Amino acid sequence: MKLSDKKKEIKEMFEVFDDPMDKYIQIIELGKKNSGISHNDKNDSNRIFGCASLAWIKTLNNGDSTYNILVDSDTFIVKGLLSILKYILDGAS
Repeated sequence: MKLSDKKKEIKEMFEVFDDPMDKYIQIIELGKKNSGISHNDKNDSNRIFGCASLAWIKTLNNGDSTYNILVDSDTFIVKGLLSILKYILDGAS
């Protein structure tokens, strides 16, 4: 799936909500569904500094020109936002 298609899908997911609080809840639910990263990968090399929450991102090279990312955070809202990023970028070159 192309990046533009994935972005469109995310946009459509949130367009169904009129109440901003429902959008917030959807982001939290996305965070709860994300399995995160291993404890060993929660280190300074993978940490996103400058975030008020603790947050990590790890990139994995698939052996070709594509990458997958793993994301995690100590808060579900940040984990949800990172999950959206993961969904859009997974498998991209």
